[in-house]
Amino acid sequence: MKRIILISFFVLFLIISCGHKKKPTGGKKDTENPTILAITPDEFSDISDQDIEVVFSKPIDRTSIFSGTYIYPPILKKKFKWDKNILKIKILEDLEKNTNYFFTFSRKIKGEHKNELDKKTVFIFSSGKLNENRISGNIDFEEKEDSSELVKFKLMTPDSTEIFSKEIKGNAFTFDNLNDVEHILEAFIDKNNNNKYDYEKEPYFHTIIPNQQILSVNVELIYADTLKPEIKSAKVLWDNQLKLKFSEEVKLFSEIQISSSDSMEIPLEVVAFSLKDAEISIITGKMDTLKYKVILKGLEDRKSNIADESYILFDGITVCDTIAPSIVSTIPRNGSTISTLYPEITILFSEIILKDNFHVSLVEVETGRKIESEILKSDSDEYRIKFKESLVNYSSYRCLINASDAENNELEREYELNFIPIIR
Repeated sequence: MKRIILISFFVLFLIISCGHKKKPTGGKKDTENPTILAITPDEFSDISDQDIEVVFSKPIDRTSIFSGTYIYPPILKKKFKWDKNILKIKILEDLEKNTNYFFTFSRKIKGEHKNELDKKTVFIFSSGKLNENRISGNIDFEEKEDSSELVKFKLMTPDSTEIFSKEIKGNAFTFDNLNDVEHILEAFIDKNNNNKYDYEKEPYFHTIIPNQQILSVNVELIYADTLKPEIKSAKVLWDNQLKLKFSEEVKLFSEIQISSSDSMEIPLEVVAFSLKDAEISIITGKMDTLKYKVILKGLEDRKSNIADESYILFDGITVCDTIAPSIVSTIPRNGSTISTLYPEITILFSEIILKDNFHVSLVEVETGRKIESEILKSDSDEYRIKFKESLVNYSSYRCLINASDAENNELEREYELNFIPIIR
């Protein structure tokens, strides 16, 4: 009887013990990203007869190495060997002579708990002589707010095979130790983070880089645009002056035609014009109180979209211009110093000045000697002048400018532009 009671008690104890058994809780969740602590040999070393050893901060999921490691030029015969957190890449083929090899370790590499590598890293090694070609330059953004975004760069071979890619923040970039070959450079901002360029939604740049040891390239990140420019408005200023505004900046056009809009189509002379950004100022023959039609052909915008023809109607007036022109600005500024003995002078007027109505002379102040000049740009609101002989260092010069507009309204007074060339 006692034995039965003891057995019953023991069974009951086991049941109670099993009911209170808990699952193991495990340790703290691993959230730390693995990093590359060291690489041997040192970057830029000759690896013709060497293996490469990469030390990670923690054990790595070995299968992720195959998808996360990229080498250019490709090394087909290689073997990956592991010793805890150390990866050894054994090269089993002859490498190309005097060639730089780019080893990219991407964020596809993961730790044992699936945490991604902290950042993509590119290491450069050589086989023989290290190539030292460089591509650098500034990054220009079409939209100012994009200047705070990461720019994705991809450097490729002429057949579009990727060499390496990088993300850069700021307004300048540099790629050093490139091979002595032609390259393709591509850049874009991945606004929707899908790791590819989306046409018309994201700014983009693409160019072919010639084989040159040191090259500067301006990367212009612009949005694709398929809209053609057109005339949006016309404003008649005087009986011989007209201003047109476009839907966007216009780079050039092939022809202007102005005529009455009736069946007679009486032509109106185009005397001169000045195209600037998204507007054009036009000096015409004398208008009448007619309705006119102005046609611009071959309008081309900054992104090479071309409108075969765009036109607008406007009403002519007979009010004559009686306002004198003025000089808005000059380069160099009055009273400044210049760092060349062969300067070009730029003068910006408040309206178009015809070449016959423009007069300039340059005088060396100390001697009174006159310097001959040549007009590079005229019949516009902007004039550019250069002088036919070298100026004298540390001598003072005075440029005298007289001008009148198409209605013979003269500058209020002769304009004096004083400057001194100083070359130390």
